[in-house]
Amino acid sequence: MAEEGYVLLLGPGSLGELLGLDAALAEPLDLYNAARGRTRRGLELLRAALERGVVRRVVYLSVDGVLPRLLGGEHVLDVYGSASRMRCTRCGRKWWLEEGTVCPGCGAPGQRDYQDAPRSRLLGEAIYELTTAGTVAVHGLGEPPLALGAVLALAASRFTRVVLLEPVPQQLRGLGLEEPGKNLVELLEELAALQSGGPS
Repeated sequence: MAEEGYVLLLGPGSLGELLGLDAALAEPLDLYNAARGRTRRGLELLRAALERGVVRRVVYLSVDGVLPRLLGGEHVLDVYGSASRMRCTRCGRKWWLEEGTVCPGCGAPGQRDYQDAPRSRLLGEAIYELTTAGTVAVHGLGEPPLALGAVLALAASRFTRVVLLEPVPQQLRGLGLEEPGKNLVELLEELAALQSGGPS
């Protein structure tokens, strides 16, 4: 049975729109620092939607690590991990690359905390979030989309409404999924207006 609230399935292309920056041309740490120091409308709308529970969770299919750092790990399922985060091979502690490559806890060498394939526990959690959501909004997956199989599986679900946000990858057009002609920030603005009782 579907639960209330949106789950956002976001890819690398979502970051630029949320931050109002050209994310494709910047390093993850630069994007994080630029977003941290300023108010970014898309990011603030997303943060508010998560705090109010209008958006339940973000399933993030990128390895830049920026959204999990800005929004917190409890809100973002970072399925592939983050190329800018380190993990201790001895004690399991995690820290960010700019803090060094040696574990600040035990002194053991660290390794990058990401994988080319989704992590099974996080993938299982992501599948649960996506298949139990009332609505899944898909954005920023690129051409070809990283999660074509996931979107097709969601499309087959009788319980989950799938909304494709602009720009819609060519491979997903014509599948009979909802295409409201909105981008991610426009959807978040609409959700904020609905929460406050204003017009959509």
